[in-house]
Amino acid sequence: MDQDLPRGRTRLVLAFLARESAFITAHDLHQRITRLEHPIGISTVYRALRNLRNRDLVDVMVDEHGQRWYRHCSSRPHHHLVCSACHSTVEVPAHSSPLPAWTPEKALGFTDVLVRVTVTGTCAECAQPRSRCG
Repeated sequence: MDQDLPRGRTRLVLAFLARESAFITAHDLHQRITRLEHPIGISTVYRALRNLRNRDLVDVMVDEHGQRWYRHCSSRPHHHLVCSACHSTVEVPAHSSPLPAWTPEKALGFTDVLVRVTVTGTCAECAQPRSRCG
């Protein structure tokens, strides 16, 4: 078995995250896992998420209330377009971003710079009248 792959409970958390198309809180993720009769503690979920984040297998978004949201993401450089109502998420390739060209490493002397942008809005489904979205 490859030593770089997550094991045990971390692998279980990653498998559940991979099923989601939207960002999800650790609490909601914990509820979904335990609802399907996989015994796991909330602390274990947080440790697994931290481990996955350290391995660049999970992205973290912090909302305006300070709540952390997690999502399994592709390894390609990208930004996120997130619905503020239901948290559905679309990955936008970083090279197609309409953001201005900014090179902090040249302007400020930084190296190994990683720029990630999260843009929020309302998805088409949530924008519909009488939508049950969100």
